[in-house]
Amino acid sequence: MEPPMSGLKNKIVVLTGASRGIGAAAAREMAPDGPHFILCARTPEACADTKSAVEELGATAECHGFDVSDAAAAKAFVDGVVAAHGRIDVLINNAGMNVVGPVDEVTPDRFQAVLMGNVMGPYNLISAVLPSMLEHDSGSIINITSARAFMPDRFYAAYCASKAALLSMTQCLHFDLAETGVKIFALSPGFTQTDMVAEIYASPAFRAQALSPNQGQKPERPAKMLAWLAREAPADLAGKHCEIQFNDLTLRAGLEDF
Repeated sequence: MEPPMSGLKNKIVVLTGASRGIGAAAAREMAPDGPHFILCARTPEACADTKSAVEELGATAECHGFDVSDAAAAKAFVDGVVAAHGRIDVLINNAGMNVVGPVDEVTPDRFQAVLMGNVMGPYNLISAVLPSMLEHDSGSIINITSARAFMPDRFYAAYCASKAALLSMTQCLHFDLAETGVKIFALSPGFTQTDMVAEIYASPAFRAQALSPNQGQKPERPAKMLAWLAREAPADLAGKHCEIQFNDLTLRAGLEDF
């Protein structure tokens, strides 16, 4: 087995949605490189298990709790990290939420909450972190999008709309950052066994119309791709929609046998 790459050694990596699922798995995947993780969830206590796991694997970490959809809270968080560590090298916007149901059950407030979490949450953090990244003319931003940006479906209006907006925003920001050393990526992890998916399948109406009872791949697979993007920051993929399929991208990331 080859040793892990050292591209993240001593890097300051901010990871939202770090308490479980793809976020926690990605942290474990990157940890042997030796980064310093800023693990984020709604409460710092939620990230305690992830912190212990990555420290055992060779990383250092700290936990923070705030609501990414709160612009003031996101800015205060970023300002504190930059003050403490001098920079942020990698921002991974992994936190997300979903509301499943027909339009007569999904109220405007619930719909808006999904947009706030999945679109404004990443934007709030990007807006806050960019001054530091641009000052250093270096940094990587990875937004976790979804193939649902292109695959509308029953009960998915809020989620599909939010992920389509996040993907388009990522692509636009790529053009804004083209003349800088900051790269931005959009990664669609594919259907994955996470708590969010389990909650979706708990809906009898959704389960009745689901294409398959299978709840997807294990989170370690997209976590491996996410870690590869964070380490390599390949310029040819900046601003692109990176999907986890059995293709040349998965070969480049080392997923062909995973």
